Amino acid sequence: MAASKKKSKKQDRKPGRASSSQKSKTGSSSAASPVQEVLSDEERNPAGTALREVGLTPLAMTWFGILFLSLAALIVYMAWPYITAVVFGLIVAGAFYPLMAFFADRLGWNRGISAALVMLIILFVVLLPVAYMIVQLIREVKVAVDSISANLTQDEIKEFLFGDASWFADLGRELFHYFDEEYSLQNIQAMVVEKLTGLSSIAVNSLQAIVSNVFSFLFQFVIMLIVIYTIFLKGPRLKEFLLELSPLPREDEELLIDRFNQMNYVTLICNGLGGLIQGVLAGIGFYFAGVTSILLWTVMMTLLAFIPLVGISFVYVPVCIYKFIIGDYWTGAILFIWCTIVALVVENWFKPIFMGNRVQINSMLVFL
Repeated sequence: MAASKKKSKKQDRKPGRASSSQKSKTGSSSAASPVQEVLSDEERNPAGTALREVGLTPLAMTWFGILFLSLAALIVYMAWPYITAVVFGLIVAGAFYPLMAFFADRLGWNRGISAALVMLIILFVVLLPVAYMIVQLIREVKVAVDSISANLTQDEIKEFLFGDASWFADLGRELFHYFDEEYSLQNIQAMVVEKLTGLSSIAVNSLQAIVSNVFSFLFQFVIMLIVIYTIFLKGPRLKEFLLELSPLPREDEELLIDRFNQMNYVTLICNGLGGLIQGVLAGIGFYFAGVTSILLWTVMMTLLAFIPLVGISFVYVPVCIYKFIIGDYWTGAILFIWCTIVALVVENWFKPIFMGNRVQINSMLVFL
């Protein structure tokens, strides 16, 4: 009986203890409720709690934004003289990056070795042939000037300009009569001398600028090579860094970068192939027309073909006029028709189809 009474007393005491413990727990929970509220606020608005913890006010954020934009503007201002080298470096790196990825990813080579190898390919396969062609072009210019001086005599020029059977003479008389000027050799010489004086001054100034900017060109060329090598070596890390800064969704960022790289690659390849096709075909026409210095004119037309529609016409139109002046009318007319057809076919058919099919862009948009 005594044992049963003790057990009942213990059982009576347990609820009291439980109630006191519950009170302490409720008290502690009530004391911890502000922490729970802060945690819930942090879960609901982590940025807000971070601001409260650091103590950044809206005014401080405003000054921080002004300081950040000022520093960014200062960096852009300091780097602006070299923006051309940076842009060309990005373009060349984008064009040769598939080759770099082939060496590094497909073949499993070291990334630094792959980047150095592609840089050597750019230097020796692209730049050295260009330097060799420049030296050859200087020689071709002298040959072309000597050929024009030997074939284009003063009597032929007078016959072409003032001959009774010359269509150009009739056209010149009509034009001079329209402007109330006398169609004479003196007026033509004055006009030619004036234009040549202006062109010679421009040429001299350009030559002086080129000579004075040799070191600047070399420095910017080195910057371009550094940009290319950096893109090759640390391209993925730079890409991730820029993507983290962008506020766009990751899928949209990847799509934009992919489209940009594809457009960059296809544009370079397309314009390069289009210019090469126009230059080579027009150069073949020059060869059959008996024009000297074929290499000079072919290279010039290949480079000028990057200008849409009228690119190679800056070369073949003066050559055709030269053929008309020396009396070779049929050759000049056929050469003009041939080069015009080549330019129109490449510009209006090859380039739009090539670029449009690769980048899924309408041919009319590419043409425009």
